[in-house]
Amino acid sequence: MVTSLNKETARITELIKQEHLGEVETVWTEALGKAPTEIDTFLSLADKLAKAGHGEKAGNLLEQVVNKLDELGERKKAATVLGELARVAPRNPNQKALAETVFGNAYSDLAGYDKCVERAEEASNGSDNKFVRDLWSQLMFQPGDWVFHDAGWGLGEVKEIDAEAGELKIDFLSKEDHKVKLGAAAKFFRKLGNDDIMVQRAAHMDELKQRCKDDPVSVILTVLKAHNNKSNLKRIKAELVPAVIESKNWAKWWTGTRKELAQHQYIKLGTGTNPTIDRLVTAMTLEDETRERFDNAIHLLQKLELLRRYVRDSEKGEARRDLLQYVANDLKESVGGDGELDVHRRSGGTLAGDRIIVAFLVDDLRKAEKEVEVDLGYSVDDLVKSSEDVLTRIEDVRDADYQQRSLERHMKLNEGAWAKTFGESFLKDVPSLWDYIAKKLMEADHHAELRKALDTVNADGEKYPLQTLWVSRRGILGNELPQGLDVPPANELFSKLLWTINKVLTRIERGENQLKEVLASLRAAMTERNSRLLTTAMDGLNEDRAAHLLHEVERCRGLSDIHQSTLRELIMKAFPALQAKAALTAAEMHDEEGSGEILATEAGLRKRQAELKNIQEEELPDVAKQIGEALAMGDVSENAELDAARERESRLKEAAKEIMDELKRVKVIDPATVDASVAGFGTKVSLKREDGKSKNYTILGRYEADHENFIISNESPIAQGILGKKPGEKAMVETPEGAVAYEVISVERAE
Repeated sequence: MVTSLNKETARITELIKQEHLGEVETVWTEALGKAPTEIDTFLSLADKLAKAGHGEKAGNLLEQVVNKLDELGERKKAATVLGELARVAPRNPNQKALAETVFGNAYSDLAGYDKCVERAEEASNGSDNKFVRDLWSQLMFQPGDWVFHDAGWGLGEVKEIDAEAGELKIDFLSKEDHKVKLGAAAKFFRKLGNDDIMVQRAAHMDELKQRCKDDPVSVILTVLKAHNNKSNLKRIKAELVPAVIESKNWAKWWTGTRKELAQHQYIKLGTGTNPTIDRLVTAMTLEDETRERFDNAIHLLQKLELLRRYVRDSEKGEARRDLLQYVANDLKESVGGDGELDVHRRSGGTLAGDRIIVAFLVDDLRKAEKEVEVDLGYSVDDLVKSSEDVLTRIEDVRDADYQQRSLERHMKLNEGAWAKTFGESFLKDVPSLWDYIAKKLMEADHHAELRKALDTVNADGEKYPLQTLWVSRRGILGNELPQGLDVPPANELFSKLLWTINKVLTRIERGENQLKEVLASLRAAMTERNSRLLTTAMDGLNEDRAAHLLHEVERCRGLSDIHQSTLRELIMKAFPALQAKAALTAAEMHDEEGSGEILATEAGLRKRQAELKNIQEEELPDVAKQIGEALAMGDVSENAELDAARERESRLKEAAKEIMDELKRVKVIDPATVDASVAGFGTKVSLKREDGKSKNYTILGRYEADHENFIISNESPIAQGILGKKPGEKAMVETPEGAVAYEVISVERAE
């Protein structure tokens, strides 16, 4: 808990680190004169001294506290400090004399106290330290005290002490009237203060609930004290929900409390969905904390988000003005000097892109504190005025707000000549701007420029997959598009999306791994908002058209199992006749498909088994943990992380089921035993296309397929097309691009 001795605590802590023990005593004496009853502070500092190897010094300083408290009549607190003195300074020469006085003053009225002293004498064997520690172990728990048993009994309240018999009676939640020997209690139970969060919940619930309303920061500090002054949001929530705060109220309570914590000098609040929360020894203002994080931030975008959060949470004033001036000066230096404007830097951006970010950020800082002054030495107008420059740099700005501002600035600088640039910027990888670009162009009646961009997208959907999604979504849902644009029917647009998904998957298989996020976005769009795209696309379709759409969904390799299943079920629900036909076909094909063999090498089988093991033992437990953490954060109504985790869990379970079904049908084949005179599983073939181009492929199972190394599955169109062919024979192979003629040049056994 924050106390009146925070400055002294910070000073003494630093002096201990520096081994300036003489100065420690000076500051200690000042603190003792200021707040002698704040014994937790003195006990904590004494422990630090002892751990630094200065136990006897700690004992001498605690002796001062004991005498002061006894003088003030704080008998029980004096006894507590003496008990700690005996622990950290076992050779202190005055401890027994102090014990006889202090313990006598505090507990002489206790029936059986003399018997406690007698037992301590017997146990000490002449050792003053053993005497003090044994006597304290008998006296430290008194009626009304709270204890905690870590091994299972949990929280308990001391009800009675029978000093004559040497016994305590404690009520635990699971066991009332539990008797324990006085000396043994100190070994098995932790003594809790009345301000401990567990005690507060058990004995002062109404008061605690009121504090949550009136002074939420004090509640956080109470929890932090129980967690040794360092915790995280998940652990803190577990202490308060649902006993103190109802689950439905947590998100709102935390939002308000977080703002107060951000301003607290003795709280350091981390970032993220489960931030760390520290109670500081030395006061740290929000400005100090922000400056420290700013200096430690590596990337410009990290600094941008940090400063936005700070401006949002802070209040106008001299401290904020000084920090923002410091930040503005630092940002100026980070983009100063000479250099190639459009060459990518180690930070990931370009000098031009970073300068645009800094210019807009400094503008925002000036809006927050108008006295902030800095001459950047360049003008953002010069960086975005020409069409060529803004089109080159828009992606390197890397922040949606500042990307939009770049286009707005370009528009202002080029009145009457900006539409062409806006149209061409639609082809850039700035998805958060496409709605804005389209709106501006259509509002200004520049439909032709937008139509030109969309025609480019439609002509090359493989190159512009996310733009294709944007156009298709608008077309399917009936949202505004430029005048004169040829918009196909909704079902054809949906089919175009399925085609695009397959094309993206093919590019990923060829090594373009950066497209994995694009594929994820396309998949998610297919089932977003209760699969609204498909629902709309089916509106007005007849059964034949719906059957064609179903066929395309089932053949779409790029859809995950869960997405494909969701879309398939939706079509069949809308067209029950298709569901009946599918059931009949499935029944007819069940025997053939259910017993169909999957060919694999021993290595391929082990690879697939390893994938299953990884899903079951690594990925599913990991996503279960993510779901638990997301649920712990409170409001789940708009929790994107929870939605994503649940979707991933569903996909993983489907994948595990699919693998287990597959493994039942695997037939292991050793390539050394195959007939290498004809193309087939376990062979390496050389093929020539009719255009003269040659290709070499190794044919193995689906688990070993590796497009980069030209290893294809025996189930692939090429392998199926040349299956059983000998050198010199020809075959027509059906591929996504159409039929291709191949001649088998050679066949040999795969290595």
